Amino acid sequence: MIAPAFTRALAQLPDPAFRSVLVKSLLVSATVFVLLAIGLWAGLLVVPETGYGWLDWVIGALSSLGLLIGMMLLFPALMTAAISLFLDDIAAAVEARYYPTDAPGRPVATAPALWAALRFLGIVLVVNIVLLPLYAILLFFPPLLYGLSLLVNGYLVGREYFEAVAFRYQPRREADLLRRRRRGDVWLCGVLIVLLLTIPLVNFLVPIVATAFMVHVYKRLRATG
Repeated sequence: MIAPAFTRALAQLPDPAFRSVLVKSLLVSATVFVLLAIGLWAGLLVVPETGYGWLDWVIGALSSLGLLIGMMLLFPALMTAAISLFLDDIAAAVEARYYPTDAPGRPVATAPALWAALRFLGIVLVVNIVLLPLYAILLFFPPLLYGLSLLVNGYLVGREYFEAVAFRYQPRREADLLRRRRRGDVWLCGVLIVLLLTIPLVNFLVPIVATAFMVHVYKRLRATG
């Protein structure tokens, strides 16, 4: 299910209907990346010096590592929230190409979409703040840290993408029931999206592909129950 859906999403990337959305997505991705980097870097500048060369070096190295980890943790969530503003355009293009005989989804109003994006960001920040002590311990075990980040943020991002798409086609209660029944599939899709969002340069194109990908995933999950 996942491979065919992802292949279809990639194949539509050159579609003329995606061009304007692609440009907007790239601009949003670049803006989010720069603002996130500036914000995290500004936080590092307030770290005081101890006066001990070796200790300052250790603190600097850990701070730089923390900057990279912070970007790895927050960039997927910020991009997921930002791209939700263009979800209707992407979903409509997928529907027109692959599902012309299906009933089109209902466009989501801007205000509810914005509120949902802010709510999602809040949840991601709270969850990752709660996990900060564990992240700090796992700094010394980078593969475990990366794996935990993928699992946690994969669940959150997968759920957000799925709900954003599903609410176009079903009442919220029915969409929630479908997500719970197929939570493993949705989680795995989220892990794939987060994995791609942490790859430099590739991550600028991922949000639009991920949205199209989730439309295909939703269609397949709803068809199979």
